[in-house]
Amino acid sequence: MKKFFSFFFILFISFLNAQGLGVMTDGAQQAMIDFGNKSFRKAQPLNVQGSHYFDKEFKATKLEYFGKELNDSGYMRYNAFRDEVEMADTQSQAETDIILLKSADVIPLINGERYEYLPYRLESGNAFIGYLVNIFDGEKNKLYLKRKKTFMEAKIARTSLENSFPPRYVESVELYISSNGDTPVKLKQSKKSIIKFFNSNSDKVKKYIKSEKLKVSELSSVIKIFEFAENL
Repeated sequence: MKKFFSFFFILFISFLNAQGLGVMTDGAQQAMIDFGNKSFRKAQPLNVQGSHYFDKEFKATKLEYFGKELNDSGYMRYNAFRDEVEMADTQSQAETDIILLKSADVIPLINGERYEYLPYRLESGNAFIGYLVNIFDGEKNKLYLKRKKTFMEAKIARTSLENSFPPRYVESVELYISSNGDTPVKLKQSKKSIIKFFNSNSDKVKKYIKSEKLKVSELSSVIKIFEFAENL
């Protein structure tokens, strides 16, 4: 409990600095790292192909705390296998056992990407809570990206017609959509699913996709579609 309040005390001091009431020192930045949550997890096995990360490098990161952006928040990276944000005091650091406190009110902006800790639903209706990247923040709809790494056991070929695979981490990316503030639900990244989502405006969206020659397999195109639909 002491660690919990100490961590938020540091965030509060950083908030005061952000308001021009002081300059955040290197010591205060290190204190933020120290008051993150310490993880006692095992190291990633060396014999597994791939990694927990889409990007292993720690990136310059800002934090939003209750909607206010703090100064000098250090370096962080997203662990897509563990669904954690790892913290470091230098960008060159290779490993860390400090993770950011998981809270809807503590939002890291890693290299400009906004990671929000939210509940979300799969197509089956099962609910989870985890980090989603906000890639479109409209008044009607909010679009999120879920980056995942899944561990796959080794596969030994039983015949010459099959292939063997080492133990590995397999990556995937999913889209989630929140309408009018509802819990984000999974959205298939297909033209049919995206057009159907817009109901009465589906014909207009379909024409827009065709006229702009957009490919829904590209995230930039999906964002353009939602930007267009936001103004209908």
